[in-house]
Amino acid sequence: MCMHQVLPVRAWDEMITCTILGDSIAKGYSTDKVNPIKCYGRIVTERLSKEYGTWFDYHNFAKNGLDTTGLNEQILSRDTVKWSLNKSDVILLTMGSNDLLNEFKREAQEILNSDTKFRSASQAVGELKEGGKKNPLIVFKIIDALSNWDYGSFENQWIQAMDTITQQKKADAQIIVTNIYNPISNVEMPGTLNKVVENIIKNMNSIIEKRSTEYGYEVVDLYNSNVAAFVQGDGLHPSQEGQELIARMIYKMIENPDEQGKTNVPGQKRKQKGGTKKEEKEEGQVHRNYKTISHL
Repeated sequence: MCMHQVLPVRAWDEMITCTILGDSIAKGYSTDKVNPIKCYGRIVTERLSKEYGTWFDYHNFAKNGLDTTGLNEQILSRDTVKWSLNKSDVILLTMGSNDLLNEFKREAQEILNSDTKFRSASQAVGELKEGGKKNPLIVFKIIDALSNWDYGSFENQWIQAMDTITQQKKADAQIIVTNIYNPISNVEMPGTLNKVVENIIKNMNSIIEKRSTEYGYEVVDLYNSNVAAFVQGDGLHPSQEGQELIARMIYKMIENPDEQGKTNVPGQKRKQKGGTKKEEKEEGQVHRNYKTISHL
């Protein structure tokens, strides 16, 4: 039996479809494999579904460790992703932190002349501290290298990603992106590295903000939020509280139907709240009033 035969006709006119793109923050990475973390995209989509009494169709293509080059080459090139963008009402994107972290790790490895492929910024910082004890010039070298980082590559990849997203999206879809908070603000680094990293993030965020008008997306300001106070034990990734904070900030970007008489989700009219208790299912399934209808 096909889903058209199962669902009421009006459900097809009143469905919220959301696509999530980005890195481990958007994916909802958890350092605790036993206790998964619900990502901000899922929280926002479920809240929209509950508020408007609609079904929702949710697709999360975020990937741990993804940078903007990877977004373009590994994710946005896929037909399934383009199809999802083509039918989405809301598109959420978090990207950029790994561009910085990967550059930091590359420079540290090269300057330390190490064969170790650093798996995290914390590991690289630890090696730099040890190396700096033997040769203080090492710290100055990495500060100089990062200070002269060419942002052109990041901006070009960002433009390419937004070109693809805006070409594939529906005309009335809403795109919301988060800017970059300092992923290593809780890591004590040698010398003036903390300040250098802050400046790099500000420059990257200025690129994201600069392109918002051109591509018609809205920017959620994580940099000036306190999301960094709600991170997991690794000091980098948002905890469940951090994800919920991001979700609240994003939700505010979505038009309030009580004030505007409509929602940014096309074809939606506000319904009375209520319904049966929701039975959660895996990503990509469709829901209405917290009652799951599986693809048959």
